[in-house]
Amino acid sequence: MKPKLNINEDFICRIWEGGISYYTSLVTDSGEDVVVLDHGTRNYDAGPDYKNAKVKIGGKTLTGDVEIHRDFKNWAEHSHPKDRRYNSVILHVVLWDSEERTPPKLRIKRDLPTVILANHLTASIHDIWQDIISKPSVKFRLPCYDCNQLADDELITKWLGKLAIERLNLRAGRIKSRLTELSGSGNVISKNKGIWEQSLYEFVFEALGFAKNKEQMLKLSSSLTLELIKKHSEGSITGIQALLYGAGGLLFDVRAKDPYIDEIKSKWKDVESKINIEKIERSHWNFFGQRPQNFPTLRLAYGSQIIYNLLFNEQFRKIIGLFSSKILKPRELFTGLMELFAPQTDKYWHSHYDFGKSSNSPNTLGGKQRITDIVVNVLIPFAKVYGEIFDDTDISGNTLELYRKLRIKADNNIIRVMDAQLIKNRNIKINSPANEQAVIQLYNFYCTREKCDKCEIGKYVFEKKGYDYKIIYY
Repeated sequence: MKPKLNINEDFICRIWEGGISYYTSLVTDSGEDVVVLDHGTRNYDAGPDYKNAKVKIGGKTLTGDVEIHRDFKNWAEHSHPKDRRYNSVILHVVLWDSEERTPPKLRIKRDLPTVILANHLTASIHDIWQDIISKPSVKFRLPCYDCNQLADDELITKWLGKLAIERLNLRAGRIKSRLTELSGSGNVISKNKGIWEQSLYEFVFEALGFAKNKEQMLKLSSSLTLELIKKHSEGSITGIQALLYGAGGLLFDVRAKDPYIDEIKSKWKDVESKINIEKIERSHWNFFGQRPQNFPTLRLAYGSQIIYNLLFNEQFRKIIGLFSSKILKPRELFTGLMELFAPQTDKYWHSHYDFGKSSNSPNTLGGKQRITDIVVNVLIPFAKVYGEIFDDTDISGNTLELYRKLRIKADNNIIRVMDAQLIKNRNIKINSPANEQAVIQLYNFYCTREKCDKCEIGKYVFEKKGYDYKIIYY
């Protein structure tokens, strides 16, 4: 059974913990019946996903750990056969079958049975997802989950409007702080174009790092400056990539050989001694738990094109030109920005996800959703700051128009939770950058930080319900 959805392991864990609510009559890949006596305790540290589980396999009761994966091959991909911490695993649980099964191996000589959950589900993946998100566990439940229906749409809409501006100002504040640092002249932000381009480069790279590699991307872009890249890249994409991969430590111990790798390594060797910056170690990058499409190697390949456009194609001027237009509507402005960041096909990285490692299918260096995230999380707050500093009312006005009126398909884990537990069945849509950012701000800075007394929804519903909100936090 081939995967049709981008399912993460947290979701598979929820299915595993759900027991008979989601699956029945488990059987191992070798045909032995499995009875789950205790699913185990979730382990959020390194090592197996569940500790101290108890299962009966083929009539024999075993106590130990359980490891959860998307499919068979993940066991080997995650280097578990070499890790002693996995010697105590008694059951390997995967959601999907694989065309080519790679039986899981332990360091010790013991067979490890695998259960394929997809073969035993009592409902479709879509229905199970809907059930899980509508019946959140205690850990993922909003404090006001049981009573926020008392708040009307008008109250929530007004509060989201305030939160949208709050989040925009928060992002703009970070950009102002970095511009001030780069300006180096007290609290005055320089109008020097190079400083603005450097700041934009850093925040775009941070966005390309996702959650797991954003600090590494920010560190690399702030030390390997545009000035250094322009001086040592020979004005080519390959030269820029050599600098990124070399300074990022990703060429360390690369033994695969082909013309591209040889060229990259040669270019880096020629300039390494001339660039006096602290290199990042390869071990500091997070590959584990990432889809190959999100590997830092591919993100840097896309980033090299953005750098090239900033340095040699007037990318910054073009971005500002779009925001300052007097005739573009929000959708037209958005389309123009998307086109500016559209990736070109990279001959090597189109077919590889790491050095010497071929992809099963062609890679798209910058997908529509990733570029949309850059527009919303970087370009909009960046343009807001630019409009303020240069006193450009056209840019300021267009920025807010784009933020509030652009229609997008917003979708991530936080938005799904907030939609299911707060917005569902209301005449409110999370379909603009403003509303998307508002619910993220609400979740990150109020719901998960026990600040119901600062939240307009929390204050209203708990006063109506007569609860002391402080006693119900998860």
